[in-house]
Amino acid sequence: MFNDDDFLNSFDPDLLLAVGRFEEMVKNQGHYFFESDELEEIFEYYYHQGHIEQAAQVVEFGILQNPYSAMFYVKRAQISMAHGKFEEALGHLNQAEIFEPTNYELYLIRGSIYDLTGNPKEAVKHLKTAEGYAEDQVEVVYNALAGVFINWKKYNSAIYYLQLVLNLIPDHTEALYDICFCYHQLEDIDAGVVFFKDYIEKEPFSDVAWYNLATLYNKSELFEKALEAFDYALLINDKNSLAWFNKANTYINMEQYVEALDCMYRAHDAEPENPVLRCGVGVCHEKMGRIPEARSWYTKALETDPILSDAWYGLGICDELEARYDDSVMHIRKALEFMPDSEEYWCSLGEVYAKMGESEAAIEAYQHALDIDEGYYEARIDMAISELALGNAQKAFSLIDKGIALHKGESDFHYRLAAFHYRFNLIQEALVHFQQGLTLDFEENATFFEIVPDALADVRFVALINNRDIR
Repeated sequence: MFNDDDFLNSFDPDLLLAVGRFEEMVKNQGHYFFESDELEEIFEYYYHQGHIEQAAQVVEFGILQNPYSAMFYVKRAQISMAHGKFEEALGHLNQAEIFEPTNYELYLIRGSIYDLTGNPKEAVKHLKTAEGYAEDQVEVVYNALAGVFINWKKYNSAIYYLQLVLNLIPDHTEALYDICFCYHQLEDIDAGVVFFKDYIEKEPFSDVAWYNLATLYNKSELFEKALEAFDYALLINDKNSLAWFNKANTYINMEQYVEALDCMYRAHDAEPENPVLRCGVGVCHEKMGRIPEARSWYTKALETDPILSDAWYGLGICDELEARYDDSVMHIRKALEFMPDSEEYWCSLGEVYAKMGESEAAIEAYQHALDIDEGYYEARIDMAISELALGNAQKAFSLIDKGIALHKGESDFHYRLAAFHYRFNLIQEALVHFQQGLTLDFEENATFFEIVPDALADVRFVALINNRDIR
């Protein structure tokens, strides 16, 4: 049944012999004797490889041989869960509880069922019961409790249980990733940095810890610190493709595309068939203006994963850059089939329609972006421009007024708003927002001139910059 030699060699030889005996018994319709522990291992062998029907055969044989064993009813519940039959699974667990009320696995699985069916309070109750019986397997229960709290969006509680996991198993990789995720969701990046710095003091050779610290620095736009943390992660484990990939993304954020491409190739070399990494190489080429190379890599990504939305989107951007607007619309819409809630995709679609002179279609696309995220101010400003193109000045300025209320403390918004006013020769308003942008973040003023390069020759805006420089 399992013919791949490498796959077979990864298992204990005694287990493989037991599996062979079991398959021989089934084939010959015989009735051999197996120890309960032996049958449990055979079940796990099948179940964790996704061979559910074979696992079910083991369970039914186990119950036939040991009709009062709680363990086999717990396994029967797992089979029912795999088929999405949750009520049936609960019935099997009730039977297991009759035979062995202190079996922690039955409460663990019961908790998982309630978590999957959207009843976190009941899930926590049963997992707490499991905790009392788990003994040397208690970290499994702590991890399950953390998972329930993550799904429940109670991230501080999740962190508490994940830390208990780490107290027992300091190098528990999944717990480290989940703790980082929780700090991201809480938007408490400083606390996350403190946690991983403290952890690294105790476990300095954990590439996973260094990697997660780097992602937190990225979130705070502390890119140099992020690069340093990625370097430590890669010094410890240079095969960590995730670290190479995200180091590349850090360089992209810094607009250092040559360095980004080098890191992305290193990630790709570690996992050459990974479509996300192929797509990442394409992004780097696209950012460097190498459109044929970018298109080739996006296409390679789709050969491996035809529903990879970012690759379809990348093709759409390539088309837009080459003024192939019909193809761009087709490819971005294809991306939206697979990720309809991407405000970035909708905004880009609006930009393409605007370049085609189809203002109404552009407005519809921008509205989709704002429905997903009303704080996506690029879509708001571009939508206002399209409204003005249709002569809808009142709608345009209503959009802008709402944007000011939402983003008055963001320099990028004010620079973009200054460019918006400048395009329509509303110079006084442009100067006001340009000044606000300078006050909030002087260094970002290039955003304004990238959108309206003619303003570089406008002494009124240059004077504001020079005045700031003098100060």
